[in-house]
Amino acid sequence: MKFFKHVCLLFLAIVSLVSCNDEEPDTVGPTIEITNIPDNKEYKFGESLVMNFKFTDQTGVYEYAYEVYSKDNLPKEFSVAQRLIDLQGYFTEINQIQTILLPEKSAAETYQEGDYIIKVQASDINQRVTTYYKPIKIVYPTE
Repeated sequence: MKFFKHVCLLFLAIVSLVSCNDEEPDTVGPTIEITNIPDNKEYKFGESLVMNFKFTDQTGVYEYAYEVYSKDNLPKEFSVAQRLIDLQGYFTEINQIQTILLPEKSAAETYQEGDYIIKVQASDINQRVTTYYKPIKIVYPTE
């Protein structure tokens, strides 16, 4: 009988410890912010476009990608093909800085001024993906 009581107490202790897990299941992808660029900020060709990314996620972000393209698919648009960054681990919060050098005006190549989009995607360890868009303007400097 004593053995049975000990087994019952052990069982109750295990059940109570397992049921105390009040953490919500991960149902959404990471939160993405570009902390240093307000919407529709104007950049000039020839400048550096510095992007401060902030990623947060309940289970951990492990990779992200970014790209830049014209909002209106202009014929001579400037674009940056998608760049995938592997974080070499899992982070519930991480800040990353990426820089793009916008090309200068030249006789050989002229890009279209206008509205552009910075597209950022991040994945967490549960394969949940979030996409974030930041509108910017890119123009040539006035001389």
